[in-house]
Amino acid sequence: MLTSNSKEKERSLSFLCCWYLGRRRVAMLLLLTLAFVVFVLGSYTINKESNSPNIHQSIETMDFGSNQTPISRELTSFYTKNSDNNHIRDSFMWNGIGGSDVDVNHPSPSHHHPCDSFSFPPPPPPGMRRPGPRPCPVCYLPPEEALAHMPKYPFESPVLKNLTYIHEESPVKPEESQGGSDFGGYPSLEHRTNSFDIKESMTVHCGFIKGTKPGHQTGFDIDEDILHELDQSHDVIVASAIFGKYDIIQEPVNISEMARKNIPFYMFVDEETHLYLKNTSSYTDDNKRVGLWRIIVVHNVPYTDARRNGKVPKLLLHRLFPNVRYSIWVDAKLQLVVDPYQILERFLWRTNSSFAISRHYRRFDVFVEAEANKAARKYDNASIDYQMFLKVVPS
Repeated sequence: MLTSNSKEKERSLSFLCCWYLGRRRVAMLLLLTLAFVVFVLGSYTINKESNSPNIHQSIETMDFGSNQTPISRELTSFYTKNSDNNHIRDSFMWNGIGGSDVDVNHPSPSHHHPCDSFSFPPPPPPGMRRPGPRPCPVCYLPPEEALAHMPKYPFESPVLKNLTYIHEESPVKPEESQGGSDFGGYPSLEHRTNSFDIKESMTVHCGFIKGTKPGHQTGFDIDEDILHELDQSHDVIVASAIFGKYDIIQEPVNISEMARKNIPFYMFVDEETHLYLKNTSSYTDDNKRVGLWRIIVVHNVPYTDARRNGKVPKLLLHRLFPNVRYSIWVDAKLQLVVDPYQILERFLWRTNSSFAISRHYRRFDVFVEAEANKAARKYDNASIDYQMFLKVVPS
């Protein structure tokens, strides 16, 4: 009996050992298989990245002293090395370089844009410090090629043909009006509603109610020696503003010599900021410049809130510069790091668009934005309520 029991115990122990060792072998086999799969996928990713342009590295190692982005330099080198190729010659013609009989406004479908083959890598995951999307690479053409894409003639509006602005020498606030100002007028709710109905002929409130012209006795006044510059004709201008001494002037970089000669840069400031510039920068009343920026001093600002005053040139730039085809607005807290011709080609001319604006990284609804402005106390809450929700502003 003792011998029989010991044999059964040995068989049981042997079975348990084999079962335990079998599980370990299976687990090791699974781990080895998983490691092999990870190694293969990693090698494939590395090979794929090595065979394609390293966009992230190009952005991070960009030479800011150059007038071209790495992609632009690569395209230029590619064109130069392959100038005898028919496809490359077509690309030059598509950019308005190879022949004068090519209509760059309506290129032939057979001609491909150099950025058509540009692929966007997936954005990196959001981090803890900034929950919004990460910066993404953009395919820009060299400034000379970008300029070749500028439309020859302005696009005509399909509906609106005649547009005039309301002008009043002495605007009077109606008794029933709950908003408005002497600068922007006192539009009724009916006027406001009708302004959204686009017709062939329209008359609308658009600031500068008083005075003979924008910038002259309108409550947003500009010196006479500079005012005449605003009427000059330009294909492209760049503008910005600092009111209330909130920001410091950011000097643009990567601007081509062609853009420096042909594109004026205008910076609107109020008297407070003007005094600050005179004490802290190389600005003098003789040159009225800080780097590329032509300083325009605004007197008799219409609002006590510096943020509201800054919205006047931002939203009504077309009234201050009536003879300009294209304008780029740069918030003063930002720095322009791309040539203006490259920006216009990428966001307007390439897609035959007339207006482009950056999308907020978190808020995409105007009512949500209004509540965020109220929470941040950027403006008077009663004024926001009246504009957004038509609530009565207490007198």
